[in-house]
Amino acid sequence: MPQNEPDDVAHDFHVDHPTGEIQGCYVFTPENSGKGQRPRKRREISNAATISNEGHEGVFVPLLDGFEGGEHVRTRLEAFKSAWAEIEGRLESILQEVNVGTVNEVVTFLKSVESTDYGNRLPTALLTAGPSVAASASLFQSIGERMRAEGSTIINNITAAQSPNLKTVLKHIIQHALNDSTILHEDNASPITRQGARLLNYDLQLLYEHVKQHSVSRTLLFFQNSESFDASVLADLIDVLCSWNDRIHFVLLFEVATSVTIFQEKLPRASIRKLRGTTFEVAPMGDTLELIFKTAASLKTQHSMRIGAGISNLLVDRQKGHLQSIRAFTQALKYAYMAHFFVNPLSVFLGLGYSPGLLQEEHYEAIRNLSSFRRYVEDLLETHDFEKARRLLDDDEFLHKTVIENLQHGQDTLVNLLAALDIVYEIHASISTKSDLTWSDLYVKGMSGELADSSLLRDLLLSVRKLPSDVMSNLLDNLSHASSIGLSTIQDDLKDLTASINGDGTPLRSQHDLHHKTLRTTVVAQKVGLSKQKFTLSKQDTAYSKIVDRVDAKLNELFAQSLINPQHLFLNEIFIYDLKSPHRDVFTPKPRFAVERALSSPHDYLGCDCCGVTENVLSASQPPTAILYQLYLESGALINIADLWSAFHAIVGGEQDNDDESREQEISALFSRALAELRYLGMIKNSRKKTDHLVKLSWKGL
Repeated sequence: MPQNEPDDVAHDFHVDHPTGEIQGCYVFTPENSGKGQRPRKRREISNAATISNEGHEGVFVPLLDGFEGGEHVRTRLEAFKSAWAEIEGRLESILQEVNVGTVNEVVTFLKSVESTDYGNRLPTALLTAGPSVAASASLFQSIGERMRAEGSTIINNITAAQSPNLKTVLKHIIQHALNDSTILHEDNASPITRQGARLLNYDLQLLYEHVKQHSVSRTLLFFQNSESFDASVLADLIDVLCSWNDRIHFVLLFEVATSVTIFQEKLPRASIRKLRGTTFEVAPMGDTLELIFKTAASLKTQHSMRIGAGISNLLVDRQKGHLQSIRAFTQALKYAYMAHFFVNPLSVFLGLGYSPGLLQEEHYEAIRNLSSFRRYVEDLLETHDFEKARRLLDDDEFLHKTVIENLQHGQDTLVNLLAALDIVYEIHASISTKSDLTWSDLYVKGMSGELADSSLLRDLLLSVRKLPSDVMSNLLDNLSHASSIGLSTIQDDLKDLTASINGDGTPLRSQHDLHHKTLRTTVVAQKVGLSKQKFTLSKQDTAYSKIVDRVDAKLNELFAQSLINPQHLFLNEIFIYDLKSPHRDVFTPKPRFAVERALSSPHDYLGCDCCGVTENVLSASQPPTAILYQLYLESGALINIADLWSAFHAIVGGEQDNDDESREQEISALFSRALAELRYLGMIKNSRKKTDHLVKLSWKGL
């Protein structure tokens, strides 16, 4: 080192190595270090200023090509939070109430274990959840919370992955009980420390001493998805637990997805005789799904937004096909609400009652580019209302006033549509038909505009005209809450008519009923003719037929006014969200397709001019991995590394001087990195037969 050292001193130390070698160690002292003082921490100004100025920029981004103001961005975010908060509160209350009866029954059964003599048998609860096994996690959580609140109880959740053999599952049960923080916190005790002979970690004597020390009343074992357990392991575990039942109070809970009969056939008879089971029915997931969906779709909030037919059908079909939990369905609903307020700048109208001065010019231009706006103006032109059409195109203040009026009208129209759907559903439930109709299917048909002219509605109205008086009375009672139909007078007339009948209680039938029609056969000149003939109606039946005709007229009038196509409403893009692609990309992603597209067409993601000009053509401006991947696609099952390097070098190196050693090293490094990335993605591997070749493992699109 030079003798005249600068201020940035690098002190040289020599440490004697045990082998006699010398290693150099350097301590770097930077210039102006403050003579041992710690450098002052620099305050981050730019990020803080950005956050304070932009508000919620990190959550919702400005739209309208970046010209949307920060106030409008925050309004969209607050509107989403407010709209979903109202729905989420209602959904949470439904989820808590849906299985409250089952939870109460199971908790009552668990409390009665101590006072009931089970002999040498294990008390067992069988939760028959059917295909809704995904919902049992929340059910067990509710049971666990209730049992912990009642007293000292060890609760252990056991899965098939934790039970490959008997020793492992016993070890899991013991370790979970010894580390249960709720039991230790109840009496402020520490884990037990034994004296004497050391026991094996799967010996239930450890659990017995723990239960005895902490006065544990019961040990609850919940077997999640019991069909996935090995039958021999489960049988051995039951035998061991039964032998300890006089010292440790075990209670078993089995989640049964099939049936109790199939569960019994899985276990040996000797093991079944050691169980004393009680069956508990869990609410079907289909009913819970319909209740959750109906609540979210029909709940009227301050910032009312409805999901369209396409996204609704996608959500319900995905939930039924994948058998996911109800919590996952609510998260998918939340994403749909968030996506509407995130991508639609006009959703700001659902936030606050804006005056014209608070909106930007870009908002009005966005309204004028809506499909519903163009249809609305075309309708004005067809009716020769040229002045209003001109003002909508030129006057922003008049456009704002029109938007506010029609926005409220559109939301009220959707409320009437949902009320009509409820009436159709009530009629279908009151009439015993063979078809199975769910409210979600009815909602999809109604929001797509297919219900008004559907065969379903025609068959229901025909069935209403054929109803006897007793069924019609029940139907009118069920529809009494719908004041928009105006059936109260008709209901009173029907009650007066049925009360005036002095007979054997036979219900009245209308003229549309098949009981008043018969086929008449005539033979003329050896030809048989069939004709329909109606019986003569009684006075009461004639009066009842008039009542039926009045009900039919009221229903037809209501359905004609309410069952419209929501896609034809003016400004439906503001209060209806029906984009399926964002939801499909998030909840059913295609990672392989995305990787292949990014490597084969990098310009789709980079958006640069150099890659966009040379689309589908190899160029040095593309990423090295993308270049190597496109060469990889052109090769066969075996790839010669030398040929691949030559082609890569010809594209990246171009016509540069081969004597440039630094450039050669750079190209070699890029080639090695790209090759390593393809190997990491699982597209290639080294060949065992030919060391200078690579094996192709995947093909594009397969």
